[in-house]
Amino acid sequence: MYSLKSQKKNYCYLRKNLIFLIIFILFSCVTIYYVNLRDVSAGPPYIMHSAHRSNVNNLSCHYDDEGDVLPWAEGPNFSPKFNSIFFHETSCRGGLNSRQACSIESAARAHPRRQIYVLFSGPIMKLVYQRSCIAKLRLLPNVHFARVHIEEYAKNTPLDGLVASNEFKESKWRIEHTSDVLRYLTLYKWGGVYLDTDIMVVKSLTPLGHNWVAKEDNGLVNAAAIAISMDHLGRRLAKTIVNEVKTTYRPDVFIHNGPGAITRVLHHMCNKSDPNEWSANTCQGLEVYGPEYFYPVHYTRNNDYFKPGTLRNVANAYTHHLWNKITYNTTIEKDSPYEKMAQQLCPLIYEMYGDEFGI
Repeated sequence: MYSLKSQKKNYCYLRKNLIFLIIFILFSCVTIYYVNLRDVSAGPPYIMHSAHRSNVNNLSCHYDDEGDVLPWAEGPNFSPKFNSIFFHETSCRGGLNSRQACSIESAARAHPRRQIYVLFSGPIMKLVYQRSCIAKLRLLPNVHFARVHIEEYAKNTPLDGLVASNEFKESKWRIEHTSDVLRYLTLYKWGGVYLDTDIMVVKSLTPLGHNWVAKEDNGLVNAAAIAISMDHLGRRLAKTIVNEVKTTYRPDVFIHNGPGAITRVLHHMCNKSDPNEWSANTCQGLEVYGPEYFYPVHYTRNNDYFKPGTLRNVANAYTHHLWNKITYNTTIEKDSPYEKMAQQLCPLIYEMYGDEFGI
């Protein structure tokens, strides 16, 4: 009897311990997931600001993997879906500032059924990944982050020799020229839509089609927003652009490799010499939209975004380009068009930063 009672007692004891152990393991797994993947609220957030212009030509981070937590864009598991939207961050800032994050959120909210990829040229540390605005953006199910190692990314493409060259690495405008090259390379590799990180998306781009560009003014096609698909027209256009960049790259001219490259391609591609006459009918099927669709406020009037008031003649706009190159340190005033857009189009980021948004 004693032996049987002891066995039952031990069995009950072991059973309770086993149940406790299972509960503990489940609780631990949920906690680890919550902390490592979703905890963006415990403790103060890690905030990066807009004004970061020092040492812009030191891009040694592009060749550094130390501490990087992002998956590789060159790995077998990186396979963007058709018609994805891409952003590139090519500085060595080590993260995103509020304006960049706001642009990404606006694109994600306008396109809930399309995938958004934010591709960094430098490493992203665990703290930044878990506690900065990146963590907020990760709450959006269609936003993804990856790391580009540019020489590996360019392998077996027409631009592999260029990105390995001293001419490329010694550019006077390394951040911008790296971005120029990468946007065309990404569209060449995957197709889809490329957007600059100072583009605010106010409505879905889907109705515009799969192959389009947009003019900044009457003579220049800007490269801040481009769509190139994987169809016949898209493949021909992508190949033409990367070969244009490969053969005409200039390290000493700011717009030569970005807007300059796509504008030169259209001059050859379209059967009209006047850019005012460029359209799908005159450019072999490529849609060429006017400034009112993507650049409704010219850079010479950039303050209109940041001063109190209301924008005029922007009813046709799908995006707003904020001209960050010249406005990165401009104060966002209360009741300005940009502040009102941010409140509506990127509420997660706007709420996170509060009064520090855009600083």
